[in-house]
Amino acid sequence: AVFPDGRRVVSCDGGGNTPGRLKVWDLATGECVATLEGHSLDVYGVAVFPDGRRVVSGSWKELKVWDVETGKCVATLEGHSLDVYGVAVFPDGRRVVSCDGGGNTPGRLKVWDLATGECVA
Repeated sequence: AVFPDGRRVVSCDGGGNTPGRLKVWDLATGECVATLEGHSLDVYGVAVFPDGRRVVSGSWKELKVWDVETGKCVATLEGHSLDVYGVAVFPDGRRVVSCDGGGNTPGRLKVWDLATGECVA
């Protein structure tokens, strides 16, 4: 995912049931400028907030919201029953949408209110 300033990107990884992590990259230098760790399994999706100060990531049954400057997880959103493959942030930065799925199981779309941490749709 690309930061609003266009100078950084964030990638996600993990594999073989290893802890997933996020890496923030400086496009001008190619250097990793931050590593965000805290998921217990693979990370499949990531999105950047409009202000560029936070990112959200999806993994097994959960999403995590990260403060990029401190590298700390500031919220964990739980409620999916499968791997979370897609995440996106609303333009106002107050809500996140996520989708899960797996195998022959139909996925679910959820909308999260970040002020309360609750699933609202």
